[in-house]
Amino acid sequence: MVTRWISCRVGLTAITVAVAAWLPAPAFAGWRFTGTRVTSIAYNQGIAFDQAQDSFFFDGVSSTTNSGLYRTSPGLSLQAARFAVLPPTPEGYNHAGDLTVGPGAGPGSADRVLLPLECYYPSAGGNTCGTGAIGVADPRTLRLRYYVDLDRSQIQKAMWAEVSPDGNWIWTSSGADLLAYRSSDVNPATAARQRAGTAGGIMGVDLGPVLPSSEVTGAAFSAGPSPGTARLFLSLNLGTTFEVVSYVTGTGAGGTPTLVSPTPQTEITVPQSFSNHEPEGLAVTAPGVSPALGGVLHWQMLPALPLWSSILNYTPGP
Repeated sequence: MVTRWISCRVGLTAITVAVAAWLPAPAFAGWRFTGTRVTSIAYNQGIAFDQAQDSFFFDGVSSTTNSGLYRTSPGLSLQAARFAVLPPTPEGYNHAGDLTVGPGAGPGSADRVLLPLECYYPSAGGNTCGTGAIGVADPRTLRLRYYVDLDRSQIQKAMWAEVSPDGNWIWTSSGADLLAYRSSDVNPATAARQRAGTAGGIMGVDLGPVLPSSEVTGAAFSAGPSPGTARLFLSLNLGTTFEVVSYVTGTGAGGTPTLVSPTPQTEITVPQSFSNHEPEGLAVTAPGVSPALGGVLHWQMLPALPLWSSILNYTPGP
């Protein structure tokens, strides 16, 4: 969660690039650090990659009342921007966390950008509405189509969302609990019933309190170690250190998601520094997809002085 609300975008200079280069992030547990890419401060909350469009998507706080949504090329050339993606809502949603890209809610449906939503007004005490939602935006126009509220007895704010590789589930967390919602439940009909007051928030599958921290800032999926499994990477803010941990996920009875092991594996550890002061979203790309960034695992970081955002890039290695 960004603790400083950003209302302007500052141009990058060679000085900021040099500062980032002075403090490279060490990689452990089989990951090799391949470099830092300095980006716009507008990209301060989340990152996702759409293989179908060959595009990165970013979001970030753009004012005290809204968030922005952006699409770029693999080399981060800006293709589209919507600086205020959230329309006024009865709940007061104004903040989008680490986003994800997935298939539509029905067979043959187009891709969609999914935004985890919450109300975050620091001057009013923080989470003012006590509920979370999944917003659905058009990947081409970046316009918010609709949003679906989540059951507030399970989750009070949505800080990240990640679609499973098979497209059937949208993962997030509440406190130390991992949650997974059926992608098909996030649809225009459910949204319409909720707006009419005839439906409540949707319920997810609770995989239990398996997280080592409630401060999860981002997520990404990759292929798992065996057929039928996937690896879920999570970005954790542990205060003076930040970690990427992973869980191997599988499929249980009735197609519901399961954890092969409830114990996370630590993948990368980064100490807090001036340049790497606050972790945000994660994205995974196929080898060779983003040569301008390098690596296959991309981790957003904010500096102590929020004049830019950066992406730490990693590739599997000894």
